[in-house]
Amino acid sequence: MEMKEVRSAPPSDYQELQFNRDQHTVVTIGNPVEHPRDYVVWSICSLFQGNPLCFGLVALIFSIKARDMKVIGDLQRARGHSKWALRFNGAALIIFSLIILCFLIILSIRVIRLGPHFFRY
Repeated sequence: MEMKEVRSAPPSDYQELQFNRDQHTVVTIGNPVEHPRDYVVWSICSLFQGNPLCFGLVALIFSIKARDMKVIGDLQRARGHSKWALRFNGAALIIFSLIILCFLIILSIRVIRLGPHFFRY
C-alpha cells in the first residue's frame, strides 16, 4: 500500500474574503446552561410506593414547581425546588426501606421462634 502526499491548491482571494472577513473577531464558546432536573418520575413513584409521612406528595409538589419554574425561565428558583424534591424523595426512599427492613427482620424472628408451626393454619 503506497502513501501519496496530496497537496491542495492555495485558497483563492475570494475564499480568503469569504472565510476571513474580520481578523479581530473572537468567538467564545461557553458551557451551555444546565437546566435543573425536576425528579417528577421519582416523585410519582414515591407517591404510589409506600409514601411514608406524605413525603411522596410533598416531593411531587416541589417537582411540579421546579418544572414550572424551568418552563418560565427562572432557573434559580427551579434549582431550589428541585433540591427540595430530591431531599423529600430521598427521605421517602430511606424511610420506606427502613420499614421494609424492619418488617423482614420481625418476620424472620417470628419464623425462627415458631419454627415449623409458623406455616401451619
